[in-house]
Amino acid sequence: MKKITFFGDIMCELPILKGAKRPGGKFDFNPIFDHVRDLFAESDFVVSNLETPMAGKDAVYTDEYYVFNAPDEYADAVKAAGVDLTITANNHVFDRGYEGLVRTLKVLDEKGMPHTGTWAKGEDREEAYYFDMDGTKVAVIAYTYGTNWSKGKPLAEGELEGTVNLLRPQQLKTYLPGQNPGKSWVKKLLKPKGTKKLETIGRIEQFFGIPGNHQRKDEMLDKALTAPYMERVKADIRAAKEKADIVIFAPHTGGQFHNDPGEFSKYVVKCALEAGPDAIMASHSHCPQQVELVGDVPCAWSLGNFSMDPISSLMIRENLAHFGLAVHMYVEDKKIVRTTFSAFKALRKYGKQVEVWPVDKLYPTLNAKDKKELEAEMKRLHCIVTKKGLEGDIIRKEYEIPRL
Repeated sequence: MKKITFFGDIMCELPILKGAKRPGGKFDFNPIFDHVRDLFAESDFVVSNLETPMAGKDAVYTDEYYVFNAPDEYADAVKAAGVDLTITANNHVFDRGYEGLVRTLKVLDEKGMPHTGTWAKGEDREEAYYFDMDGTKVAVIAYTYGTNWSKGKPLAEGELEGTVNLLRPQQLKTYLPGQNPGKSWVKKLLKPKGTKKLETIGRIEQFFGIPGNHQRKDEMLDKALTAPYMERVKADIRAAKEKADIVIFAPHTGGQFHNDPGEFSKYVVKCALEAGPDAIMASHSHCPQQVELVGDVPCAWSLGNFSMDPISSLMIRENLAHFGLAVHMYVEDKKIVRTTFSAFKALRKYGKQVEVWPVDKLYPTLNAKDKKELEAEMKRLHCIVTKKGLEGDIIRKEYEIPRL
């Protein structure tokens, strides 16, 4: 029996960048992955969403809160951790413009790290990335709901054409109106420029009990404009099914800091299922969401974070944004026959690097109080993911995805 693992968003926030700095201008991101290597080593193929460009030092490494650029050493750490394929179709792909996208692909190619979802102009677009597991051919298809602005300016349509798989037109609004609580008196007083002061403002708001962030559901859906994009998704899935035994669709969508998908995500998954994929593994929400079996098709609405600063003032901890999922699909006779998930928890001490721990490895290291906290968090996480209460051992290496 073979095992395919998908896990969530790998990011390069400021604390992660600072924690990786070494003498002589070098960077070491390996400590982020130290505790998960054994888990990944048990899988035959590991896939994750690489949510940062690697545009080079001259393009300025991450210097704003949610606009990323990682040193090339990040790719070394991802590969050394045991990741076999990176998904590059996500909203941060143009954080350093089109040139950043092109350089990212070049770095990944030079380091022997496969990728899918984005292409440089002039390159042949493939409907999927294909790999073989002892005679079972698997396809991974990656798309994103859209991309962020590059340094505050929208990219020209020509820069997007043919370079990233999109689920809808770029100009469509993303989140449900009215969810943003507006500017607090702290924001009005400090007048942040871009996102550079967000962390400081967030800590002041925390001190005064003011919410520093808010949940956002992707409820904005224009079927007329989105339908042609979804026809392309269906065409890719059908083309891949002609070549592969197992087809996995990986959309980057699902709101932000919310444990439930919105209408747009539901529409994307519904349309994709019509084309007959064997699994759907989504990302983007920065919070874990449900993993369910739709018939025999494993569907992860969002895998949550992998490396996100867990002590950020913008983190919505009550929605378990400091947790992420690794969904494991067991393959036998060229079919997915079993689906489980492992849970990660991100930890960081002030001034230190983010460390990501599988809960079963973390638990024995904790004191009695922290063990109780982790047990309570895992009960809630299990309910979010499976919609069922947790019976038996609370802390496990893998949890079964049941049929509802």
